[in-house]
Amino acid sequence: MRSMNLEPQKFFIGLLDFFSILLPGMLLTYLLGDDLCRVVLREAQCPSPDAAEGLFAFLIASYLMGHIAFLFGAWWLDELYDALRDRTQNGQVRRLVRGRKPSSWFVRALVWLFFKRESNRAVDRAGAIRRKALAPLAAESAINTFQWSKALLAIESPESLATVQRFEADSKFFRSFVVVLLVLGVVYALKQQWTLVWIAAALTLLSFWRFADQRLKSTNQAYWSVITFTASKAPLQLTAQPQSGAATHAGGVVFRRRGERVEFLLVEASEVAGVRVLPKGHIEPGESERAAAIREVHEETGVWAQIREDLGVRLLNTQKGPVPVNFFLMESCARGLASERDRDTTWLPFEAARNTTPFDEARELLAIGERCCNSLAKGRGKP
Repeated sequence: MRSMNLEPQKFFIGLLDFFSILLPGMLLTYLLGDDLCRVVLREAQCPSPDAAEGLFAFLIASYLMGHIAFLFGAWWLDELYDALRDRTQNGQVRRLVRGRKPSSWFVRALVWLFFKRESNRAVDRAGAIRRKALAPLAAESAINTFQWSKALLAIESPESLATVQRFEADSKFFRSFVVVLLVLGVVYALKQQWTLVWIAAALTLLSFWRFADQRLKSTNQAYWSVITFTASKAPLQLTAQPQSGAATHAGGVVFRRRGERVEFLLVEASEVAGVRVLPKGHIEPGESERAAAIREVHEETGVWAQIREDLGVRLLNTQKGPVPVNFFLMESCARGLASERDRDTTWLPFEAARNTTPFDEARELLAIGERCCNSLAKGRGKP
């Protein structure tokens, strides 16, 4: 007898249809069936069909209601998810690079709740691979990074695709479940059943949390797989090597105003405990100096800061040799999470900051920052 091979892709597609369409539809039909029947048929009591007819009607109604819930979820919950994910760390960096302020503390707290410290680096690198691969066909904009990643995995690694689809199936179920709970909340509110309204509201938040978590896992799993697969084959040269003399690091002379007083931000050195330095770090491939400075300041200190002046490239002497660093004068505009790198930070007036750091380059930059701050306060340009 010919053996039957169960294909993971088809199995998970079946699960996707069942969990994301039929189950939410069954729940809606079961809980609201009598109310909908009375509204549609305009009868005080719904007819009681025999067992076979009732089961058939229930399944058909569940299938239709499930598709409606799926449609609404795909329509606006995906937009909400994308809007929140666009406000993760790299999204905030882009806002600050463009001269805008970071999102409000409430939005940033909500983003942290759903995405923690997600920086979207995986999608950025997978997107670079996609653009490089599709450039010869002039098809870079024909397909988004996630769909392209799934298509590539379907050809190269069906096992990895099955893992992605499992997370995706869970996310789509909870996306539809959010719609179901919102509908139930409205119905219970109209009936003034407030206990059930609060229960539905709490479950809605938890379900959206689960949807965001599973969708993040599905997309990141696809990107990680594509990056790993590409690296194991023939890695693509995605970015040009830095030119000789160009900055490899970026950092900030960060200040804040406390009335008439200006304070500067220093961070504990990564290699020498207790020594205070200016925040700085590596410029990642494809990243601009401005974006790197904003990102590194936030990662090292937890402070979001806007760039006010470009202070130029300075050659800093380190234990590993001279390092070219592009420094910027930056003004603190919001406080984020604590430093990702577990390093102490401190705000000090100019004289105290200059006396605290032992490095001549940092002292010189602080002095330049002090003069620039005075000029900005008087409404003039850079001296």
